[in-house]
Amino acid sequence: MAGTRSDSKRSATKPVETTVLAVERALETIQLLSDAADGLSLAEISRELIINKAIASRLLETLEHAGYVWRDDVAQRYHLTYRISNLGLRQLQQSGLLGQCTSVLEDLAERTGELVRLSVVERGEKITWVYAVVGTRRTLRIDPNFNFEVSLHSHATGKAWLMTLPFQRAAKLIDQAGMASLTTHTNVDYEILRKELDSSSRRGFASTFEENEIGVGAVAAPIMASRLSGATECVGVVSVAAPTNRMTRTQIEACGPLAAEVASRLARMWPLDERSPLRLQRPA
Repeated sequence: MAGTRSDSKRSATKPVETTVLAVERALETIQLLSDAADGLSLAEISRELIINKAIASRLLETLEHAGYVWRDDVAQRYHLTYRISNLGLRQLQQSGLLGQCTSVLEDLAERTGELVRLSVVERGEKITWVYAVVGTRRTLRIDPNFNFEVSLHSHATGKAWLMTLPFQRAAKLIDQAGMASLTTHTNVDYEILRKELDSSSRRGFASTFEENEIGVGAVAAPIMASRLSGATECVGVVSVAAPTNRMTRTQIEACGPLAAEVASRLARMWPLDERSPLRLQRPA
């Protein structure tokens, strides 16, 4: 279950007068349920949203009527329907992103035998995983859905994006997201992170080793695409993750140049106009 929200976190959102509060709460409910494999009870949702049960009940009834939530009458718990995932898949299919990236990413997964993921930078404010594929040569695999949130300071994907930004901008993004200590190996020191990002930028990929989750290491390379303005910016990230009982830090980092090679290929396929829909171009 997701952790209890604090008043300080809620105060960091937009002022109520600039938003429709009911819509905001409904979306927060969907986000809560997306992280709850066993669903959530009315009391749990009420507590997480910091609202009374009557309001939470009306929100859930509305979402259930709209087809986004279903209620297990036996367990008295609420779950998301597949309508949410179907909407996401439709958006990705319309963008053309998956159709043209899949073969490249599947090839990387087979070459490494590990979990490969593609993430996309949204409006320069957030990075989101949109696709995952696992190599077929291994019997022990990492669950591609073990965590949907990209932790900027502890995931290789987050670091790969941050290393392309001025550190002042990277630090602001980390301040907004938080810099929690997730394992005994997580770095929470800004100066150490700055040096690591500089080093990662020079070699072309970032890495982590049990910083986000014990037993998992990863490398990630930014997709640096040209824009019509003439600038080059990070539009996404390609990552490779592996269990640490199968690959040492050195072995995992040896996958870094492979991830960078794939990221470079995807960059050449990316749309030039940042205002246009996400529709990748086939290489000549």
